[in-house]
Amino acid sequence: MGKKRAITMTNSEISAIIWVISLVFGVVALFVIFSMVKPVLNNPGVYGTFMLISTMVVMSLIFGFSSMALPNYMISKHNLNLFIDRISNPDYIGWIRFTRNKKVSFQIVKTGPLGQTKGMASGLKADVINNGDYTITTTNGNQAILVSDLLSTNINLDNALGWNLIKKHHGLIGFRAWERAAKDDEVVFDGEELKKDG
Repeated sequence: MGKKRAITMTNSEISAIIWVISLVFGVVALFVIFSMVKPVLNNPGVYGTFMLISTMVVMSLIFGFSSMALPNYMISKHNLNLFIDRISNPDYIGWIRFTRNKKVSFQIVKTGPLGQTKGMASGLKADVINNGDYTITTTNGNQAILVSDLLSTNINLDNALGWNLIKKHHGLIGFRAWERAAKDDEVVFDGEELKKDG
């Protein structure tokens, strides 16, 4: 049975583990300090110093937790793992999805047979076929495809660029198509015959 997860261990999980280790060290340090000063806690000066040190250790643990939790929360909330963590399971690929209301979302989706990619769109299961003609690579080395809610296949920016160049050079296809065909002498009926028939 193969690996189930797309990413073996995320950077968010690693940072949480590191924080837990620092928490253990902090708690152990507090117990050691407490055991050292316990016989003389009746002394107001020692007691005050112990409370100050304890408060500083606890506050450092709280701020350390915040510094770890906040970026990890934002990564999870905005689903940025595609750009942060390396996909270690070849059965997964990234989606850079453009929605109908012109928003961009990111997903790591499972691949299926014949280029099928299985993701979610607006909370519902959605499949997009990866033609394999335009797979992009993120800065951390993950493979991804461009996906639009209006298409059932991935977007090929090379084709889109070619289409824009054609439009720029020849105008909208259909608007100047007859003019171009007449110039190349490739029309079936000339303009005069069409006027007579009209």
